[in-house]
Parts: sequence; structure tokens; C-alpha cells
Amino acid sequence: MRKRKDNKKRWIILVLVLLLLIGGGVAYKVINKESTGSRLETEGEMWTGKKQSQGLAEPESIAIPGYETITLKSDTTEQSVNLYNPETNKCYFKMSILLPDGTKIWESKLVEPGKGLYEITLDEEVTAGEYENAILKYECFTLDENQYALNGSEIKLKLVVI
Repeated sequence: MRKRKDNKKRWIILVLVLLLLIGGGVAYKVINKESTGSRLETEGEMWTGKKQSQGLAEPESIAIPGYETITLKSDTTEQSVNLYNPETNKCYFKMSILLPDGTKIWESKLVEPGKGLYEITLDEEVTAGEYENAILKYECFTLDENQYALNGSEIKLKLVVI
């Protein structure tokens, strides 16, 4: 009989200790959140499509093609590629391929919107291998005779030389 009472007391004490621990954890989280505030700041609303601007002209965007991999042939400077300036752009592209160490192995002349390059000549031959974090660099210029520099982009990719 005494054993049953002792077991019952142990269970009651165990349940009370667990409730205290859980309650303490919840209280700690509430107090800690109130003292430090939320660290996540968000802004905005659900996007439902392009809204009419209030008389301000929207800047034109530049479409930059992305590539995960470019494959080249080793031991030759003559290469077949598929690089282009989308016809929707209102700027020239100058494109460059750089090895991960920053060495520029090719640079185009200005490429008009809607035009592409299928054959290029590298500045130097590239040794066979895979070059992670090579860069396809885009420089953009206005279409007028001044050819002012616009923004550009650098696309990290894998350069595979076979």
C-alpha cells in the first residue's frame, strides 16, 4: 500500500516538474521576444501584377540570358557558342568570358539587340578541364552614337573544356 502511494507521489512530482519546465520555456520565449523585438522586418503586399504608376516613367529593363554551363574545345581558339542579345533589349551588349582567376579569354565587339554569336575566337587556348565559377560578363551600352555605359551583369557558370 505504501509503495503505491510512493509511486503516485513520484508521478505527481514528475508531472509537476515537466509542467514547470514547459511553462518556464514558454515564459522565456515570450519575455525574450518582447525584450529584443522581432528581428525580421518585412514590407510589401501580395503581388498581383504590374500596377499603373502615378505618372512616372518606368525604367526599361535589360534582359540578360543566363547559362549554367558553356562547353568549349581544348587546344584551339576557334569555338562554337550560342551567345546573343535578346531582341527586346534597347542596348548593345559587349560579352566576355573570364576564367575563375579573372583571366579574360574572350571579349566580343558590340552586339545589337536580336543578334547572336555562333562562332568566336578566344584570345588563348584553354586547357581541358572544368572551371567552376568562370564568368560570362555582360556590359551594356546605349544604342546612340555616344554608346554610354549602362548597368551590366556577371553570370557565374561552369566552363567545361573538352
